[in-house]
Amino acid sequence: MTKAICFFNNGQLDRRSFTMLGLSAKSDDRAIGFFGTGFKYAIATLLRHGAKIHIVAGKDDEYVFYTSPDTFRGKEIQVIYVHHMSTHRETELPFTTHLGANWELWQAYRELYTNALDEGGGCVPIGSYEDDDISDNEHDVRVYVVHDEFADLFNQHDKYFIKAKTLAKSFNIRCVEKVPNSDNVVYYKTMYTGTKLDKPTYFTYDYITTVDLTEDRTIKDTWSLRHHISRLWLECMTEDFLKQHLPHIAKERMFENQLSNDYCTPTEAFINACAYLNKFHQPMPLWARDAYNKHRPFDEQIEKYTLNRHERMMLKRACNIMTANRCMVDIDTIVTCASLPNDILGLAKDNTIYLAKEAFERGHICLLGTLYEEWLHLTKRYDDNTREMQNHLVDKVANLMLQVYDMEKEAN
Repeated sequence: MTKAICFFNNGQLDRRSFTMLGLSAKSDDRAIGFFGTGFKYAIATLLRHGAKIHIVAGKDDEYVFYTSPDTFRGKEIQVIYVHHMSTHRETELPFTTHLGANWELWQAYRELYTNALDEGGGCVPIGSYEDDDISDNEHDVRVYVVHDEFADLFNQHDKYFIKAKTLAKSFNIRCVEKVPNSDNVVYYKTMYTGTKLDKPTYFTYDYITTVDLTEDRTIKDTWSLRHHISRLWLECMTEDFLKQHLPHIAKERMFENQLSNDYCTPTEAFINACAYLNKFHQPMPLWARDAYNKHRPFDEQIEKYTLNRHERMMLKRACNIMTANRCMVDIDTIVTCASLPNDILGLAKDNTIYLAKEAFERGHICLLGTLYEEWLHLTKRYDDNTREMQNHLVDKVANLMLQVYDMEKEAN
């Protein structure tokens, strides 16, 4: 005798659920299915693998599915029929076993269980199955699938449907303890989607709100996955949780090691956790260190640089030239740095002008130009690449041209 699984739920079975494509009545946001094709895909997949499907609905309705060979344009096909036991009516279904041609048995298992789950049901294994082994009337609707290999999937149920408690969650995704043998897959409402990440994950991730899926139930928008998981780490985890787990994802082989802090705002808990790890020289991913550094006071982000004698003379000369042109600069408000973010040469911030070492290395003209630009940012409040900055610089150049012209004219 062959092993089987019984999928069950209470309620009514509308035969159009397996005779009409694209029909779905699941409007609840908590429901997993919504395509209206999954049950048909599962039937086709199971029959293609040689399984027997027997549905019992109430006291009077029993359905058995089977296939019959046919040809279409010279090609052999397997047409699917359903036999209604009480009326002995045979119905040809509008799909063949080729429907869901790439689906595997585990996908059929997943589909039938989600259908039962969405209706408040579940499934149980049956050690051996016979045609008359359908006397249990405890549940209104029962779908029996008779197939040894398929029945063995029940032993992997916790891989395909996770029950682990939530460790942290955002508005749309949560993380749980890593599910054994989960293939680094991202889940959807506890369901295994088959959407694999490119590296091993430290946690298992599960979408808790509706996202777009393909018809084989993989996640459609994989580009957003990294961003959603990044937000979970940066914005939704507690300080103690981050202190414990950030060091574990510092390894290059981990998927979480390559997250991003773009378009995310780290919480105070995240900053405090990174400060703690930094203080005690604990590892953390580069993206986490960058996020931490960006939110530290600017003076703590930079490495100050002490000028040598020649560089001090360069800076003094540049300040004298600025003063001679009525651009008063207090040399004591200038801070010199080994480098600045994004390799810029100068930065005006908090009534201070920061100059990078490279501005000195490029020579007097570069240093003077950088100093003048930051003075404009500081005193005129002009932003880079604005009309105001352009007009001011053009007027300045024109004025200098006029001065040179007048001086040369007087000299002649």
